Amino acid sequence: MRNLPLPDRESSRVDLTASVREYNYKIPRGHKLKEDEIAHLLAIYDRYDADLGVASKMLKGAAFPKSLIDAVYAAYDRTQEGRLLYSLRERLFKDVDLCPICGIDSVSELDHFLPRSEFKPLAIYSRNLVPSCHDCNHIKLAGFGEQAEGELALIHAYFDELPNVHFLEARIDISEGGLVATFQVMTDVDLAENLRDRLKHQIKTLELNERYEKEINTYLMSHATGVHLEYARDGKAGVRRFLRTQARIEERKLYSNHWRPTLLRALSRQDDFIDGGFVGIFNVPQDILDDLFDEEG
Repeated sequence: MRNLPLPDRESSRVDLTASVREYNYKIPRGHKLKEDEIAHLLAIYDRYDADLGVASKMLKGAAFPKSLIDAVYAAYDRTQEGRLLYSLRERLFKDVDLCPICGIDSVSELDHFLPRSEFKPLAIYSRNLVPSCHDCNHIKLAGFGEQAEGELALIHAYFDELPNVHFLEARIDISEGGLVATFQVMTDVDLAENLRDRLKHQIKTLELNERYEKEINTYLMSHATGVHLEYARDGKAGVRRFLRTQARIEERKLYSNHWRPTLLRALSRQDDFIDGGFVGIFNVPQDILDDLFDEEG
């Protein structure tokens, strides 16, 4: 879970005038955009910004003619590759590699923070379009109906300022050769009003623990060699040092509350794991370990 830089909105007027047009295929379609309508659409953008993305009836543009609303809604399709608004998609994707919500997959889609089906005037507004992975986008969209109007239930990557402290933790359970990590929001960290509850809600709504569970074992195996070598060199202390160092490296590369450094920090404090319990978790064949230690001399 991380913030993204707030996109500029300098192209908003141009995006609207270029993509909302009247055209003829035997009968007139689309919409001929008027100057006062542009002003009203930009006023909706202003309201969205002022309310930090909170849903409200005003953002639905009920006073606009249906042809205008439908034309703005349809304009989003022009953000696809090779089409008129593709540059908007490119700007929003620039320098964003991993999904800012889950940190698992690469960004591949633009999530309408307030869904396009309900808030059509915001269909091509840059600050309502958040780069995300497929899973976060579609799981979130399916659950939006449970959100009460005026309540910002999920975290907005542009508008919600997440503190630069560790607020995510992983609770570790090791039993019968298996490791389960449950990610949750820390209770002893000072967070802004309602932010803790909304972070907890996001973890649950987007099924993050279930999705992290599928990633953890594969990820941990990438550290199997380092953990085994450090245990052979310096026992429990060596493993703890290795995990803490790796957590700092990955936090610097990713961000403070990414699930990977969060997991490593938790494991460094897990005595059962660092004092030999990792052997059953990694389950590295003995012949490979023998070769590893032979190479180390």
